[in-house]
Amino acid sequence: MVSMNDINTSPQLGKTSLFGWNAQHQPVLKGVRCSACGAVAFPPQHYGCERCGATGLLDIELAPNGVALGAAQVHIHAQPYPKAPFTVVEVRLDEGPVVRALLDTTGQTDLAGRRVRGVLREGRQAGVLDFQFEVAA
Repeated sequence: MVSMNDINTSPQLGKTSLFGWNAQHQPVLKGVRCSACGAVAFPPQHYGCERCGATGLLDIELAPNGVALGAAQVHIHAQPYPKAPFTVVEVRLDEGPVVRALLDTTGQTDLAGRRVRGVLREGRQAGVLDFQFEVAA
């Protein structure tokens, strides 16, 4: 996990259109909320609400906490990052949307129903943080 000292010294965030820090330096996912029906969506897009089609979408920060729906371990991967084997987890966020991301530990796939939280970890490039989930204690 990244400490407050790390935030002020060197790490950069990868994919800043998808995640970032809130005012308390906690990780957040960037989403949208429909001003007409209140539906929340991730990733953010401004073409129209996924539920009602309205175009009034407001940018919001989503707490990256939720319940794991399932996970899969990937053993063969054509790209250099992430290095196989790795685990992908599907999570229903407490605020509604279902998202997929890497799990910070490989091999743990019996996650259905377990609480997870988002963390920022060094990823593809040294000094650049990527979003992942970890099992909540």
